[in-house]
Amino acid sequence: MGYSSPVKIEITGMGIITSIGQTIADFQSALLAGKTQFGYLKRPGRKGSKSFIGAELPDINVQSKIPEYSGLLRSTSWSTQIATMAVSEAWQDAQLSSYQFNPERIGIIVGGSNFQQRYQQQIWERYQSRPQFLRPTYGITLWDTDLMGLLSECFQIQGEGYSVGGASASGAISIIHAARQIQMGITDISIAVAPLFDISQWECQGLINLGAMGSERFSANPNLACRPFDKDHDGFIYGEGCGVVVLEKAAHAQQRGVTSYGELIGWSHILDGKRGPKPSQKGEERTINAALTMAKLQPEQIDYVNTHGTSSPMGDKTEVAALKCVGLSHCLINATKSLTGHCVTAAGMVEFIATLLQMKAGFCHPTHNLLNPVDITLNWVKQTAVEAQINYAISNSFAFGGINAALVIGKSRRD
Repeated sequence: MGYSSPVKIEITGMGIITSIGQTIADFQSALLAGKTQFGYLKRPGRKGSKSFIGAELPDINVQSKIPEYSGLLRSTSWSTQIATMAVSEAWQDAQLSSYQFNPERIGIIVGGSNFQQRYQQQIWERYQSRPQFLRPTYGITLWDTDLMGLLSECFQIQGEGYSVGGASASGAISIIHAARQIQMGITDISIAVAPLFDISQWECQGLINLGAMGSERFSANPNLACRPFDKDHDGFIYGEGCGVVVLEKAAHAQQRGVTSYGELIGWSHILDGKRGPKPSQKGEERTINAALTMAKLQPEQIDYVNTHGTSSPMGDKTEVAALKCVGLSHCLINATKSLTGHCVTAAGMVEFIATLLQMKAGFCHPTHNLLNPVDITLNWVKQTAVEAQINYAISNSFAFGGINAALVIGKSRRD
């Protein structure tokens, strides 16, 4: 859970790559416009015996985008390449390239586990009949921490580093751990990275069989399939995405004279005490209330909630009930997954970045396909963006295995 600390933490850099925007500026414009990119998954290893609906990135030649790291990236996975590109944007955004920093005072947290499934499946298939020719680098890339090691080498990060897994809440949990590094005095700057979850046909089919991923109901029109909080929802729709934030001790950021996107003022991370995909209203309520307590805020002070909002009937119903019970019915509410799809381990990070961008620019993005809300008493942002003065916001992330996380964000006091 969270705890109080006099150390103020600001977000001074961000990087993002999603189907609707491959830079922070493009992603903000896409949010405001309510842009989507849903279709059929086409990457090798995802087609299976039928077509799955999702939102994939356009083809990106990462090595040409960041040529200074091309040698290191040559033998890495798609997830690792995309993450390195996003970190590069966040690094530049936080002005770390021009800052003479102590590498031992910068930390890194990678949020997510098992995020290279398609890459590994393809390797197994390629070398199944000739295992003696398997690349030696596979002995390195099979570990989730390979991404952390590569980023450490590329950007000379020499403080504390590790990876954390929290299923669909991994992105939010990486932010919490990065903040804890700063609070404990281990770092002045911490980079939280939520890499692209490279799903294969096997995970797609398994999640459909579980009843979590959307069915074939909208197979004739993929753009209609992702519909959080709408009465016609029937499961989440996958989206490729990766996000990175630079967290920094406020005094350190001010000393460097860098811009702040906002302050991380509260968080909570708790378990329901049960395995499986079924969400817990009590667990979600406990999480939100604990984050508010850490932030020293009352529910009525929150202006906006970026929901977990997966488009799963049970998940959406449970989150709505939790929001109402903790007193957040008055807030502007939307669902970023309606535009990006469910970025799985990166979802919490993508939505945290979306929250900060909306807060700073003064708007709330549309919720695609929200035509008939499951509960009409909440303050939904439906098909059109709205102007909004957001001083305090909450970003929710919930996951299989009874994992719950909530982040409370305050508008930058230096705006």
